[in-house]
Amino acid sequence: MKHSTPLFIRLAALAAFLPAISFAAEDATQGAAPAVTFSKKGADTCLSCHDDEVTLAVFHTKHGQPADARSPFGKGQLQCEACHGPAGDHTKRVKKGETRPPVIRFGPDSEAPVAVQNGMCLGCHEKSMAASWHSGPHDAAQVACASCHDSHARKDPVLAKRTQPDVCYTCHVAERSQFLKPFAHPVRQGQLACSDCHTPHGTTAESQLIKATLNQTCYECHADKRGPFLWEHAPVAEDCSSCHAPHGASNPGMLKARGPVLCQSCHSQQGHPSISYGPSGLPGAGGPAVSALALGNCMNCHSQVHGSNHPSGATLTR
Repeated sequence: MKHSTPLFIRLAALAAFLPAISFAAEDATQGAAPAVTFSKKGADTCLSCHDDEVTLAVFHTKHGQPADARSPFGKGQLQCEACHGPAGDHTKRVKKGETRPPVIRFGPDSEAPVAVQNGMCLGCHEKSMAASWHSGPHDAAQVACASCHDSHARKDPVLAKRTQPDVCYTCHVAERSQFLKPFAHPVRQGQLACSDCHTPHGTTAESQLIKATLNQTCYECHADKRGPFLWEHAPVAEDCSSCHAPHGASNPGMLKARGPVLCQSCHSQQGHPSISYGPSGLPGAGGPAVSALALGNCMNCHSQVHGSNHPSGATLTR
């Protein structure tokens, strides 16, 4: 007995076929899109004009390794055109007065849209990025990969600790001034890079931190402040930036304010032999003058300000 094809399958096949009919009709009326053409001799064609030192430096990078199949210059790959797109029209002879058709250029001064530039990069690097790049603020702000990376440089500046901050500072100018303050993380000294705390390619954490929270990020280096402590100082457990300026400050310990002023922003001097300090950092009226506080700060006594495991350390004095 002959079985007929179910109706819903026939309808689905028809629905899939209809777009093909419309596209074919459109091609017939408007003409098919021009064929994509590549240069005849690949990189040899490109290098006949682009033989400057900046261009040739690509052969000192991972992108220009003929022996590596993963490289654009690996066997069977498209060489320069793997990143810059088909250059058949760009390399052909043009008539006098005509403008040479462009290829994809990279960087903030490029006429190519950022989506096109980044699309070329993500064609190879999508897997290493996963979904993090598309969830990060750099992608949302339409930042081109080439705004930070130099794929032709022998040593990409953004990948080295000493030179990476200068790349980041081209946009993050406020952070540059903070790192110039007297007390700051050793970024200027080349001992720490922005990427030691931040993930530039995107993350779901606040401020693109390498860990889920600010405290967890700080504990990567400051493990002694992690705890748990028998006696905890609540602001320490909640957020390190309650007291510290993470990029730099004018006060020792990168504190947001000097000694008593910072502590008294939360703790009243009422019932405690201390002096009320004003915004100027000078003692104000109220409370007996105690030399320990007039000349120092609360941590002269409360030395275990991050937390204490001493049985008698409830006030963080030991």
